[in-house]
Amino acid sequence: MGHKKIGSTKRYTDFFWQSITAKPPRLAYIGGFFGHDNLGDEALYDAAESLFNKCSLLKYPRKPWLTSIAKVLPRIHCAILGGGTLINGIESWRRLAERCFDMFPSSFVFGTGVAHPSFWSSRGEWKDTRREWKSILEKCSYVGVRGPLSAQLLADVGLEHVEIVGDPVLTFALRGPPESSSHIPDSIGLNLGQANGCMWGSEDRVLDEYVKLATFARKAGWRVMWFVVYPPDLSITQKAAELSGTGQEIHKIYCDVNRYLELVRPLSTFVGMKLHATALATCAYVPSVMLEYRPKCRDYMQSIGQDEANFRTDRFKAEEVWDIVSAWNSQRQAASRVVYDAVMPLSETQKSKANRLMETMMKS
Repeated sequence: MGHKKIGSTKRYTDFFWQSITAKPPRLAYIGGFFGHDNLGDEALYDAAESLFNKCSLLKYPRKPWLTSIAKVLPRIHCAILGGGTLINGIESWRRLAERCFDMFPSSFVFGTGVAHPSFWSSRGEWKDTRREWKSILEKCSYVGVRGPLSAQLLADVGLEHVEIVGDPVLTFALRGPPESSSHIPDSIGLNLGQANGCMWGSEDRVLDEYVKLATFARKAGWRVMWFVVYPPDLSITQKAAELSGTGQEIHKIYCDVNRYLELVRPLSTFVGMKLHATALATCAYVPSVMLEYRPKCRDYMQSIGQDEANFRTDRFKAEEVWDIVSAWNSQRQAASRVVYDAVMPLSETQKSKANRLMETMMKS
């Protein structure tokens, strides 16, 4: 795992080379902005490779002119819309999905989220395109979305046969239940980021609450570790760490999922704002609070039955979260087991569904 940041020219070159050399069945991957040092997008691609390991996964570039060229390349069996909040999102994703699903029969959706109108309609020029997406998704052989919110948003426009398959990063869930001696008592992982103003509440207020939370932990003698999963998030993280006197451990992990899991796994608790920073912590069965800066975070937490550990950023209060993580810390084994019991069944279901989709591809 781990991907270097790549430019657009190399992205197209890599795709053409993959198309020629990869063994069938070949699967065109559409799923976020991979190659831009964003751990979430890199984790989604790695997850798709793991889930569909009997296929050759081709990173499909987004430019429209690629469509005519792809038709003459060695056969691509189908396309996968594989993660990210792409449905009902920016227009380029819809156009790309439409082109690919027309060109590659039996394409499918696996773990993708649906942008929520109640959040995005008040933020700039945005149009609810769920009905347009409905006509595209009806061509799919399978539609499996990230969580209950996404499923409901599609049901509301009449799309039938939508399943909740979970976020693809659930494939990284550890195989066995957590051991009683596997964690560092009195420890907390923190993840904070910027959102270019597109979040519940204000970044300044969230920063202030994070500083309070980290200060509570420091004064209680806890070990505080900060995790940065996207380069633009580094500055605000450093500021929070400096103001709270907890800047000794700031980990910048932009591509390497295994390294991230290795560092997070021993922690007693975790509080994160970025979706996949927190989702990966739950994959290691670390009791985690999700700070919902956008509805996609709630979508994930509901998918694993952890709705009570989800707090919107405009309602985030450090004192309330500190009480929760302190209780988890004192009963960490039991709290970790609750996360395991929630995550593992969905992770197993996801793998089973991926295997059935691969069997269908192998026969076609």
